[in-house]
Amino acid sequence: MRDFSSMSAAVLLLVGAVVVAGVAPMFRSPIRSDSPESMSLWEAAGRGLVTVTVVNETYDRNGEMVTLPVGIEVNSSAEVPVEVSEEALLMSPHPLGSPPDPLHTTQDAVLTVRTIPAGGSVLYSYGEEVIQGYLSEPAWWCSEEFQFVQADVAFRIGGETLPFALRPVVGHEHYDGPGDNTQTDVWTHLRTQATVVVGKEPLWTQLDGSAGQTIDVTIDATNIAVFTFEDGITNDVNVTHGAIEDDVPAGWSVKGGSYSTPPDEIVENGDHSHTLRWFVDLPAALESDSNDPTDPTPYETVTRSYTLVSPALDAGVIDLPRARSDIDSDGSADAASAPPAVEVPSTGAPIANAGGPYSGREGGMVHLDASGSSDPEGDPLQFRWDFTGDGTFDTDWSSSPAVDAGYTDDFSGTAVVEVTDGSHVASASAMVTIANVDPEIRRIDAVAQASFRIEMAGEKWHDLNFTLSSDSGVVTSMDLVRHPGGPRTQANTTKTVTFSLTEHPSATLLYTPQDDPVNGRPSGDNPAWVVLILPDGQERRMSHNFNTQHPATWTWSADDLAASFLRTGITFRAGLHDAGSDDLLATWEFGDGTSAIQTFYNDGVGADPAQSQGGRAPFDMAAVLVHGYTTEGPFVVTLTLQDDDGGLATAIVSVDSG
Repeated sequence: MRDFSSMSAAVLLLVGAVVVAGVAPMFRSPIRSDSPESMSLWEAAGRGLVTVTVVNETYDRNGEMVTLPVGIEVNSSAEVPVEVSEEALLMSPHPLGSPPDPLHTTQDAVLTVRTIPAGGSVLYSYGEEVIQGYLSEPAWWCSEEFQFVQADVAFRIGGETLPFALRPVVGHEHYDGPGDNTQTDVWTHLRTQATVVVGKEPLWTQLDGSAGQTIDVTIDATNIAVFTFEDGITNDVNVTHGAIEDDVPAGWSVKGGSYSTPPDEIVENGDHSHTLRWFVDLPAALESDSNDPTDPTPYETVTRSYTLVSPALDAGVIDLPRARSDIDSDGSADAASAPPAVEVPSTGAPIANAGGPYSGREGGMVHLDASGSSDPEGDPLQFRWDFTGDGTFDTDWSSSPAVDAGYTDDFSGTAVVEVTDGSHVASASAMVTIANVDPEIRRIDAVAQASFRIEMAGEKWHDLNFTLSSDSGVVTSMDLVRHPGGPRTQANTTKTVTFSLTEHPSATLLYTPQDDPVNGRPSGDNPAWVVLILPDGQERRMSHNFNTQHPATWTWSADDLAASFLRTGITFRAGLHDAGSDDLLATWEFGDGTSAIQTFYNDGVGADPAQSQGGRAPFDMAAVLVHGYTTEGPFVVTLTLQDDDGGLATAIVSVDSG
C-alpha cells in the first residue's frame, strides 16, 4: 500500500539540477580497461549494480518535524565507485518500461553530479528544500509540475541526461520566495521552450570480441515541455520536423532489415562512421491543474530501433556514440543520451548471457536461463543468480545455467547472472517484469455468532435449563444450579455457536422449582440473565424473573433472536487471498451509511515496501468483523479488497432479520 504525498509545489515534484557542457557527436570511443577504477551510473545500471528509489526523509521544517517523500536514494553494489558524471534525468514511468501504473509512478527527477562509493549509497534531497537550508546536498530537482512524489517507488534507469539548455537553469541555485526560485525557473522553462530528452539502450552489453556480434539498439525521444491553457503562456513548445540522430561507428554496420523505421537520412562521415537521422514531430504534454496528479504526465515518446553489428574487437570497454536530438535541425545537438558501454572480456574469460527479457506474475515462478553463456576455451562454467539486481545473490554457484526464480511481489528491474570458469568471472543482466495479480475474496457471509452465558440469583439450590434452538433443532443446551455467592461467579457458558439469520434462532430458559430443595421462603424470587457474547467481546444482557409462586413465570423464551443479533452485532466473515505477498486493505460498507477498514500486513508488523520480495506467498487471511444496526434492514454489505499495488476485488452479502 503506497501513500501519495499531497505536498505543496515547494516540496512535491522531481526535477534534476545538472551542470555539464554540450556533448559533441562522438564517432569513435577509445577502448578502456575492463577493470576500471570507476564506472558510470548508466553502465552500473546496465550491469544491474545500482537501484534508485524514492524514500521518505524526516526533518525539521520551520520548527515542525515532518516526514515527506523528498529523498532519492541511490544504492550501489558495484566493487568500484559509480560516477554520476553529468546530470541524469530519471523518468517514472520510463518510456521503455512497463505500461504506466499510477501506484508505481512518481516525479521525474534530475540527479546532480556525485560519486556513489563502492558498495555504498548516496541520498539526494529535494533541491528547493536544500537551498532553503532544510536538507543537505546533494540535490535533485523536479521536471513534472503536475505529478506527486511517492515513497518506495523505484526508477527504471534509462540513458537520458538533462538537455543542455536546462543545465544552467538548475545550476543557478537561488531562493527568493515561493514564486522566484530555481524550481519555478525549471517549470517556467518547460512551459516556454520545447525540451527533448533522449535515451539509448542497452546501457551495457558484453560481447566476445569476434566479428558479427549484434546489439539491439533502442532510442527514445520525449518532449518534456508542458502546455496548459491556465497560465496565459502562448509559446509554441511543440517540436515539428526535429531531428533524432545516432552514429554507427567506423567498422560497425546495421543489420539489413532491422530498422523499426528507416532513417530519413544516412550520412557518411570522414572517418567512415555513419550518422542516422530521423525527422520526427514531438508534441508537448497537455496538462491542467485539474488533472489527477497520480496519473503520469501524458508525454508522447518516439522510439526508433535497429540492430548494430560489431567488427572484431579488442578486450576492454568501449563507449558507443550518444544518440542526440536537434529540435530545430540546425546541426547543433540540444540533448544527448548517455553513451552505452560495450565490454569485451579479456582472453579466456567467459561470456555471460542472462537471456531474457523475462515476464511473469507475482506469486509465480520465472525460468531464468543463462545457457547462452560460453567460454572461449571450452572450460566448464558455474553460475549464480541475483533475481532482483540488488547485489545479493539468491542462489549458490551451480553447474546449471537455469533456475526457477520465485517473485512474491510485482517487479520491474533486472536479474543478474555471474558466470565463472574458475579463473575469471563475468556477469550479465536481463530485464524482468512481474505483473501484480489482483487479490481475491474467496468467500463472504454474514452470520449470527455468539456464545451464551446464563446467570442466576435468588433461591439457593434452584436450577435452570437453557436451550438454544433453530429451525434445524436444538443447537446447544446447559444447566445451572444456584449456589451461594454472586451470580457471575457461578455462571455457565456455551461454546461459540454459529447459525444463519434465516434459521430463526431462539432461546428458552426453563425453571423447575418443585423438585428443588426447600431453603427458606416459598415465595422466593429468582432473577436470571441470558448474556450474548459476540466474537469481538461485546455483550448484550437479557433478564427475566422467575417466582416459585407463579408458574407462568417458569418458562421464558426469546422466540427469534435474529432481530436481536441485528441490533447487537452481526458477524461478517470473509476469506481473503493474494497470490503474492502484498499487504491487504479490506473496506466494509455496511449499507447503513457506516463503514470500517481492516489492514492485514503480510509480515504482521508494518507496510510492505514496493517491489519487496519474500514474505508469505500466497497470503491468506480470515477477516472477521462485528457490526450492529439500528433498524431492521434489509441491507446490502459491500466488501472492497485492495492490495498494496492497487489491485482490487469486491463482493457483496445481504443482511435481513427475516
